[in-house]
Amino acid sequence: MQEETVQAHAPSGIASLPLLSWGSHIGQLYHSADDLRDILVPYFQAGLANHERCLWVTDAPLSADDARAALRAVVPDLEARERQGQIEIKDSQAFYAKDEALQPQTLVAGLLELEREALAAGYRGLRTNGNCAWVGKGQWDDFLDYESNVQEMVRGRRLICMCSYRHDGIDAIETRGMLDRHQFVLRSAASDLAANGGARNEPATGSDLPRDIDAIQAIAVLGHDLRNPLAAIGAGARLLRLAKLDERERAISETIGRSVSHMSALIDNISDASRSRLVDGIPLRLKPDGLEAALRHAVDELRLAHPQRRIDLALSLTRPVATDPVYMARMLSNLVKNALTYGAQDQPVEVRVSDDHDLVLSVSNQGPAIPRELHQRLFAPFTRGDVREEQRGLGLGLYIVAEIARAHGGTVDLASNDAETRFTFRMPIGG
Repeated sequence: MQEETVQAHAPSGIASLPLLSWGSHIGQLYHSADDLRDILVPYFQAGLANHERCLWVTDAPLSADDARAALRAVVPDLEARERQGQIEIKDSQAFYAKDEALQPQTLVAGLLELEREALAAGYRGLRTNGNCAWVGKGQWDDFLDYESNVQEMVRGRRLICMCSYRHDGIDAIETRGMLDRHQFVLRSAASDLAANGGARNEPATGSDLPRDIDAIQAIAVLGHDLRNPLAAIGAGARLLRLAKLDERERAISETIGRSVSHMSALIDNISDASRSRLVDGIPLRLKPDGLEAALRHAVDELRLAHPQRRIDLALSLTRPVATDPVYMARMLSNLVKNALTYGAQDQPVEVRVSDDHDLVLSVSNQGPAIPRELHQRLFAPFTRGDVREEQRGLGLGLYIVAEIARAHGGTVDLASNDAETRFTFRMPIGG
């Protein structure tokens, strides 16, 4: 068990989350230099003690010299470790070419090369932190593409990557983009988003928008604060499954894992519903690529979570379509979860995606027909069908589906009879 644990996890140095899985991509929202020190010094101390290679790219309000001094206080032989190449500490201006256009693929390739070098040198893996305060408004979209690439790239690798963001340096839409591209986000108590009384110090007169932005940020961060203990519970359940368990103990650990997944989905739906109501619709970040990969990943995750159920996927995308892949994957996930819950348990759920004329995504299942008079009410918030107690949610899944469709300029239709129930998303794409 000990050897398997070493291979799968590394000590985090973070009291609330003792272990991190290799292949983790996590975020940090900070308010001050103390917030950075409180998280990053023990984070890198743990990495060094675990014989990992480390890269710390810092920015104001914590310079490289400040970071080095803080880490030296708990790692007395830090200079020797720097000379040996185990750790590199740099200011962001010495690491990133700020005057050049961001090249996400090049940055990701650089991380992979650093991982390869670390493993070749005999280290257990590569641990990084980058302070993102240097990213300008004109670079934000490219930087989010980089974060999306990192999120996909780290899976299965000997990498642990943390990205730090100053909470009052990004607005509500940017906060949402950052949260969507990390597995979870750490936040110090000092970085309370209500501390300044208004979003980004904007005046409180003339509009309710600053209060709305603060509310969106607070809800989004609250969701990720709830994810932190969930991540710890999930990691604990995975560690239990590495042990030699009897049938009852394994069933308990698997139940814990399913409960973590269920609670994470509830947090997603609460956050999305709040954003939608506060800003009159879900804010999208459209891009012409990434849709197919996002949809396939969503189906793969659901297959892993429901190994006893069959989910068939027929996906035919022949051209670029401008969508928000993150939210399209969430729409598909919510529809499939709905079909798994209410459909016939011994029959497959069928997913079809095509772009012949419009972009069309449909999810169908067999089972009892939904009465016609209930069709529209199903898309209202806090509405749910008659299911077993352990299957019940908040009744937000189909509401989120409808809001994502509306934000894309599309529609969701429901057709249901004794042979089949089918939800169909349709979005005009022209051409």
